[in-house]
Amino acid sequence: MNQQKDLISKAIELKNEERFEDALKLLEELHKSNPDSNNIKKELIAVLFKYGDYLNDEWGYDFDKAANCFKMIIEMEPSNYRAWYNLGISYFKLKKNKEALEAFNQAIKIKPDYMYCYYNIGLLYEINKGDLETALLYYEKALTYNKSFTYALQASRDARQKLEFLKMNVVKTSLAENGVKNICKKCGNVNRSGAKFCDNCGEKVN
Repeated sequence: MNQQKDLISKAIELKNEERFEDALKLLEELHKSNPDSNNIKKELIAVLFKYGDYLNDEWGYDFDKAANCFKMIIEMEPSNYRAWYNLGISYFKLKKNKEALEAFNQAIKIKPDYMYCYYNIGLLYEINKGDLETALLYYEKALTYNKSFTYALQASRDARQKLEFLKMNVVKTSLAENGVKNICKKCGNVNRSGAKFCDNCGEKVN
């Protein structure tokens, strides 16, 4: 028993030194020999989370390997919503949209109020699919769980501005095609025929 404790302590030390592969090797061997030990399982999951996070960020930058870490956690704990969420992040970065969405939705099934999932689903629709309207719905859903969620607040504002800009451009294009020329280039206002200055902002109208 003392030897097991020493090996677990060694694995924790290796994890803290960011020697993740060595820590995993040690804990996986311990887990095989002691499959019923919750303490070993707990430390193994902790190392997998830390290693997966490391691989998902700019320092590790190996999203396939990160995904494998989170899959290993899910094999041990299928209801671990954080593992599903982080798996979704790995797939998102790999641009595997379908798999990312499935992983995020699985996390939401386990924890319906997990605002980070809704926010990242919004990003997926906005960045990888170019669907601003659906993205905005998910940003707003995240905000129902935390009105001060900074990332979702900013993303929702940006999405609304982009949608307004797109709508304004559609209107301007349509008006221009129909011979309407007095459109302010600064604010997009449609002015009176023959107006030299914008009725809205005062900018000179060409």
